[in-house]
Amino acid sequence: MLQLLFQTTSPNWFDFLSLAVTVLSILGAYWIAENVYSREKGDKKVEDISLQYSENELFKNNLKSILQPISNQIDAIESYLGKKDFKMKFYPEIQVDFLQFVSIKDIYRKHGFNDKEKIQDINKLMTSLYSLYDFRESLRSEIRTYIEKYNYHEEKFYSYRLLLYTRYFELCNKRSIDIKFEDGIKKWSFNAEDKFMTDYSKLTLDAFHDEEIMSNNVLINRNKLIEKFVEPLSVISAKYIPEDYNAIEINEISNEVIAAFQDMEYITSKHFEVLNGFIESLNIVKEKINSFLN
Repeated sequence: MLQLLFQTTSPNWFDFLSLAVTVLSILGAYWIAENVYSREKGDKKVEDISLQYSENELFKNNLKSILQPISNQIDAIESYLGKKDFKMKFYPEIQVDFLQFVSIKDIYRKHGFNDKEKIQDINKLMTSLYSLYDFRESLRSEIRTYIEKYNYHEEKFYSYRLLLYTRYFELCNKRSIDIKFEDGIKKWSFNAEDKFMTDYSKLTLDAFHDEEIMSNNVLINRNKLIEKFVEPLSVISAKYIPEDYNAIEINEISNEVIAAFQDMEYITSKHFEVLNGFIESLNIVKEKINSFLN
């Protein structure tokens, strides 16, 4: 009975075989898993290197694509400053939306985190590029705002036409005592005591014949108009205030024209300063891009 029990409970060769197969299966599975892991790890490293290279090349291509538009915009601003004709050409290709799809970390890794000089160059480049995010809208806004302000003051400046034409002829017809034609030109004569109109009329006729101011009865130089006609008229009319009501009116218009012209000159000066700032910023971006690409 004991012998039978021992035979049924003691391990036989089949049990040892099963145990061996199990152990070998575990070892085999571990070896396969380790091999697969090592291969995937190697593939991942190769993939990361390839991705870094692709990211860097894509970044370079995007930088190259905006270099020419930046140069074109600089030329357009310089042309605008030279011609002063309110006509600015914009280059919408100057955009850096590609930055949101670029892994900056990969770019740093590609050039090495230990290369402090290169990292510093990349930092400066990125700062310059980010400044272009609102460049187009900022430039458009600057031009639009300037033109609106200029037009506002220019409308007041055009009151010089009252001094040269409308109000002048009205006062001549009202206060003259005689009209003569000399070489096809009307000339008014005034009472000897009417010093204001005598001086005003002489100044106006001088302006009409001054080739620095007028050409074929068309204004050609605003600076000279202010310098040789409006400012002297303001001084002349001021001498007859307050006794001469018309002198008060002409003095007021003259001062308005002078103030409007000064405002136009001031906002134009500030506007050009801003545009030169845009040129400087674009040149810095160009410099940083070229430095990175080279």
